[in-house]
Amino acid sequence: MHKLLFLLLIGLGLNAQSNTSFRLYLKDKGSSVELLETPEEFLSKEAIARRNLQGIEIGKSDLPIAPEYRQAIKELNAEILAYSRWFNYLYLQHPNPEIFAELPFVERIEYPRNHHSHLSKLSAADSLDYGFGRGQIRMLNGDKLHLEGYTGKGVTIAVIDAGFYGLQQAPSMDSLLQSGRLLGTHNFISGDTNVFGGYGSHGNSVLSIMAANHPDTLVGTAPHANYWLFTTEDISQETPIEMDYWLMAAEFADSVGVHLINTSVSYTTFDNSQNNFSYSDLDGNTTLITKAADKAASKGILVVSSAGNNGDQAWQYIGAPADGDSVLSVGAVSYLGDYAQFSSRGPSFDGRVKPDVAAQGSPTTLVDGAGIVSFDFGTSYSAPLIAGLAACLMEAYPAKEGEEIADYIRQSAHLYTSPNDSLGYGIPNFELALSLSEPKLIMADEEFKVYPNPALDHLIIDAQKNTEWQATLMIFDLNGQLVKQEQIEAFNAYRLNLNLEPGLYQIALSGDLNGTFKILVK
Repeated sequence: MHKLLFLLLIGLGLNAQSNTSFRLYLKDKGSSVELLETPEEFLSKEAIARRNLQGIEIGKSDLPIAPEYRQAIKELNAEILAYSRWFNYLYLQHPNPEIFAELPFVERIEYPRNHHSHLSKLSAADSLDYGFGRGQIRMLNGDKLHLEGYTGKGVTIAVIDAGFYGLQQAPSMDSLLQSGRLLGTHNFISGDTNVFGGYGSHGNSVLSIMAANHPDTLVGTAPHANYWLFTTEDISQETPIEMDYWLMAAEFADSVGVHLINTSVSYTTFDNSQNNFSYSDLDGNTTLITKAADKAASKGILVVSSAGNNGDQAWQYIGAPADGDSVLSVGAVSYLGDYAQFSSRGPSFDGRVKPDVAAQGSPTTLVDGAGIVSFDFGTSYSAPLIAGLAACLMEAYPAKEGEEIADYIRQSAHLYTSPNDSLGYGIPNFELALSLSEPKLIMADEEFKVYPNPALDHLIIDAQKNTEWQATLMIFDLNGQLVKQEQIEAFNAYRLNLNLEPGLYQIALSGDLNGTFKILVK
């Protein structure tokens, strides 16, 4: 499915009579600045609570577009098709764009070209009984995360995609529909709340990988999370405005307090080959959708994006927004954990590891457009496996920003110390990711500190209150095998040389210092 999306910046003096669709960037927020003292007028209480918890300031980019500017534009008979508060622009249609350049509050005009976007799919005895989804969750040790009680409760996920046809017919999705956890829907193409008809079922399949809760048939990675569903991809047309719709959906998601965005679009090639993205465009700072995704991350939202399905094509690279430096991009592996040849490769143009991680996408069990449990291939379907489990981590660490959660996921992956261009940091281990927020004390008197975590070749044990102390130290691997034991006599702090293979270990101290904690050795 092809969508047209690209930006062309041009000077205001250029004659653009034939170009009636354009973005009008504004110089400031006008009278809306007065609202900074009353954020509850433009952000929900959930959004404000998320900012306060994560220590993120509410600023001018959060403010709505000034009403007096919108009114002045309407008086010139312009049709407003889309808009962005984050980037302070309106997407307009008008036969004479140049007349807007004379308005005193206008910064510049930008004319987008048409580009393709590709939905990143290919044709084609637990506490939770995962049914046919068992293997794809166990590959990530997601079942261990669920066993700890983290199933996405209290975390809100926005799914930005095409249509969600099939959701209302699917028994596997009844739990979501009947529990009140489907918080709302919006179709940014039609401007209404109908996301269930006219735009296909791709979004429903993506959603089901996270939200399904039908024991012995299919249970998803975040079966108890809350969800917003947004349609921004028009599968019947090829228009540039779909990227603007995506940005509007992300801004709306922020305003209602969403914690995580999952998206399955990948922008790469174009109808007219002269307009194709060059590899240099995938530098994390060029395309509008990538800048929008990074902006969402700056608001504390974790953005999870499919890497794309061009790995076995002439264009083999990831697409936008997967190139974002604050985006957790996901490639695909087979059910055996091997690289899926269609999965788009990295690195980003500026040399960063991409994709970030990988999960099962060849194939993935899901709910299809008929509401039936089936399977399909693509990074569209590996991404929500990661996104749902990331929501479970957010439940465990509600004060952590999205980028911090993403870092735990990267650090837990099996190729973290030797990433490559096919799988990035590799297949995450969510049991390990759960343990990576500081040294996790299981039981302790809390009168000492252990750092750094993750560690390389040593640890510092700082007794803090004990100037002279003795303790027995034992280190166990994940299988419970004792790999190191040492008697320690120290004054204040002690440097422990590790000489251990990379991995997760449990360390126990007894004596003057008592505690058990987990540490990652890189």
